[in-house]
Amino acid sequence: MRTLLLIEDSAVQRAAIREPLAATNLFDTIYEAEDGAEGLRLLMARPYSMVVCDVEMPTLDGEKLLLTARQQPGGGPPFLMLTGLRDPSRRAALLRNGARDVIGKPFDPRELVARVELHLEIVRLQCELAEKNAALAELASTDGLTELPNRRKLNESLALEWKRAERYGHPLSVVIGDIDHFKRVNDEYGHPVGDRVLREVAATIRRQVRATDVAGRWGGEEFLAVLTAPLQGAIAAAENWRSAIAALSLDVAGRGAVRVTISLGAAQRTLQMSGPDELIAAADAALYAAKRAGRDRTAASDA
Repeated sequence: MRTLLLIEDSAVQRAAIREPLAATNLFDTIYEAEDGAEGLRLLMARPYSMVVCDVEMPTLDGEKLLLTARQQPGGGPPFLMLTGLRDPSRRAALLRNGARDVIGKPFDPRELVARVELHLEIVRLQCELAEKNAALAELASTDGLTELPNRRKLNESLALEWKRAERYGHPLSVVIGDIDHFKRVNDEYGHPVGDRVLREVAATIRRQVRATDVAGRWGGEEFLAVLTAPLQGAIAAAENWRSAIAALSLDVAGRGAVRVTISLGAAQRTLQMSGPDELIAAADAALYAAKRAGRDRTAASDA
């Protein structure tokens, strides 16, 4: 839904702006203010697709309104300024202060409509670009097979939580899990079944993870979780994942059921650790201890 805020102290000028724009159906609603004070009140009341604003108004002029709008999240709506001033330095100042365009008075209604259409299209393209960039950022941080956060995202999350732990002293732990004998699954059933196993394990972990924690695919058949919890909490979480994964049963046509287990290592950040890599190394060492002890179990680091 497109909305326009029209701020102009002259009723004649407001009509001259409103009528050609209303005839185009570019906006679903046009709000009007007859001075800067009313314009400010309306500007703060709701979001707008665009503002067309006179510069020279008593009490509160258009330039002050523009500067106020620029303080809003995202810089506020696009402003098209109307002015009878011919001073190039003043018009340039308006553009530098954030105006999308400066339209001179008197104006031709056709030019006004064309400029509004142009800037609406620019806004549309900017929104489309922002959406695509957000989608690309999501793809860059998501594992394509499991749809969990990938290694890059996990490293970013761990680095952020490490800084918070350093500053506020809250506990921070890491759990690393590795599917036991996963190569056998691929060799015996084929990679498509192996991919199904990875997706099911990922979905199981996703269901178990708290909203405050991050779990993702670390690589291959390994998964890693960053938990804002002490070691005992991390061990309890790992055991929940382990038992849930052990209960999985994937039917393969003509081949029966595929069952897997997972070994896990847990470690908590200590003051002796210099950075996240040491925490990961401690959890990794615990994982290999679990493997050596017979797999399908959780081991904790003593670091």
